[in-house]
Amino acid sequence: MLRTFRLIDAAALSAVGLWLGACADSSAPTAPKDQFRTELITCQASVSARTLDCAASQPQAARGVSFDLVLGGQGALVRLASSGNAYNSGTFSSNVTVENLIAQSMNTADGTTPDAGGVKVFFNSGPTVTGGTGVVSVANPDGTGAFTGSSQEYFQYSDGAVLLSGATTAAKLWQFSVPTTVTTFEFQVFVTTTLPDEFSAIVALGLSRTPSALTIAPGGSGPTTVLLTRTNFSGAVTLSLGNAPAGVTGSFSPAAPTGTSSTLTVNVGGGVVPGVYHLTVNGTGSAGNRSTPLTLTVGTAGSGNVTVDFSSCPVDQRAVWLAAQNGTGPWTRVSGVGDVYNFTNGSGGGGLAYVVLGAGGVPSVTVQYMTQAEFTVGTLVFCPPATGKTINGSVANAGAFDQTTVSLGGRSASVFSSGSPAFQLTDVPDGPQDLVAYDHSLVGGAESAIIRRSQNIADNGTITTLDFASVEAFTPATATITLNGLLGSEQYVQQEMVYQVAANCATAFLYNGDISGATFTAFGIPSSQQQPTDFHGLLVLASTSTGIRIIQQYNHSLVARTLTLGAVMPTPTITTLATPPAYKRLQAVYTLPTDYERSTWFGYQDGANNSVTISATFGYLGGPSTTLALPDFSALSGWDNNWAPSSTSTGTWFVSGNGGSGSVCTEGASVKAATVNGTY
Repeated sequence: MLRTFRLIDAAALSAVGLWLGACADSSAPTAPKDQFRTELITCQASVSARTLDCAASQPQAARGVSFDLVLGGQGALVRLASSGNAYNSGTFSSNVTVENLIAQSMNTADGTTPDAGGVKVFFNSGPTVTGGTGVVSVANPDGTGAFTGSSQEYFQYSDGAVLLSGATTAAKLWQFSVPTTVTTFEFQVFVTTTLPDEFSAIVALGLSRTPSALTIAPGGSGPTTVLLTRTNFSGAVTLSLGNAPAGVTGSFSPAAPTGTSSTLTVNVGGGVVPGVYHLTVNGTGSAGNRSTPLTLTVGTAGSGNVTVDFSSCPVDQRAVWLAAQNGTGPWTRVSGVGDVYNFTNGSGGGGLAYVVLGAGGVPSVTVQYMTQAEFTVGTLVFCPPATGKTINGSVANAGAFDQTTVSLGGRSASVFSSGSPAFQLTDVPDGPQDLVAYDHSLVGGAESAIIRRSQNIADNGTITTLDFASVEAFTPATATITLNGLLGSEQYVQQEMVYQVAANCATAFLYNGDISGATFTAFGIPSSQQQPTDFHGLLVLASTSTGIRIIQQYNHSLVARTLTLGAVMPTPTITTLATPPAYKRLQAVYTLPTDYERSTWFGYQDGANNSVTISATFGYLGGPSTTLALPDFSALSGWDNNWAPSSTSTGTWFVSGNGGSGSVCTEGASVKAATVNGTY
């Protein structure tokens, strides 16, 4: 199965838009009036990681442009894909292709005769340096032309040839002059061409998968999710697995989806020869035939039992370096395929370490220790892809100083009384979901709520207005809560209420706010509005300048009760390890209180925001005695000492732990957590 790996707060990629419009400059030969073009596509390059990835931007208004046809994003109408990325002697290069995902042929006005203009990828802005210092420029454009501005560089594809629906151009080498002081840069492009029909609604289908690479031992199997990006097309798409060697088969569920995803399970027979196989996932539908590559590595029996997947992450959230430790053995650099990594973890558990270059190229080092069972329960998926629906709506008759939160299928959106009453929910799972809307007064006024059960709104559909003056609105229940264990030094105390609904235990956010003292009033759902599977999740946070304690408890009914905070997290012994590497290796030694015997973290950050986070599960530790330190990676291939805080740095550190009992949507289940922080 796929599971989310929550060591970092990874933001999911959102669906972004393109539009079809008329260009204002009808005299420009490269962009005649009414010619097809995509909206801006933003491409991000990492020099150190040798990656180039593109995604579309949000639609932007411009003079002379029609927004009548709002379309999907990168991977919906076209797909720019790169391979063979390299950096040598000040030149970053990539082989870039253009895939036609619309139902029409490109570079032709009549469907058969090639147009002289080809398919052009225009640079609208950039390249702009986003990490490091220096100036980046396009080194080998095919030409310049006036598109949205004068003298814009472009690369040209499909010269003298029609680009059929579902076809991909030959790769073209893109080169950029990049000084060694630049770590990341980005640019924005348009894709433009002639179509046989540039006025009707565009029909398109994009096909992709995550993860994009699987490692499976002979006799084993592995899953990947096939994603279908649809534009004005809702028909069935028949899926199949291509280029599979004898003994390798695939099954799809569903086999002919009408929605946006299907699960492919790849089965490898016991006699399949170990090696790397380049498979394809094929889709056939009335919008055209599509395919997307899937790399299968067949390993020896028992190898590669851990899979780590960064493939759906934004460029700045993907690992630029990754290593693994089997048990207490030496750390080993692991190379990935398509941002998917595989390694072996034995019965003694082990470690995973990776480096991410975030916004502006600021590095963060993460080290995680787990048991074998925890590592191998499923693919460790960072940034799970957004595969759900987009739902629109609005609220009415909320209070004058209120915040209204609408939740559906675990997705939430907020509306403030001072702004627009409209909202949009994204990535909402398909199928019946319970909708919960809660109107919370920010000034101590009346509260109100609405619940609609088993809602299955169509993708891009609209919810009937949520009117808090209507008969479906009701007054929330209240209960007096007593908080035990509050310290006099904990002056800042907050409460937050969530509501778990339906058999899938989806989270609906209700409200949060400050409280004073050890007794306060909590708001929730009255019993007359509850289903047996509903649960309140009340969270209380108490903090000082040097620590935080949190408790969250789940109960079906909202009634008067007492919550007891966990123990204060002990201050660890922080030492600097004396090692040759020119970076700061801190070690924390402490004993976990019984309240937090589930997992623990130690982290530190310098003044330049270089950060290190080290975590371990209680199963791996085997007891409360804890020693966490940044390993010495200096001898490993590809490691850069500049990724960690420098050896002369000063900064802040934190140690945290969490524990509890039971699971969400279980009566009386609780989660407790605590953090202590300081400086080094």
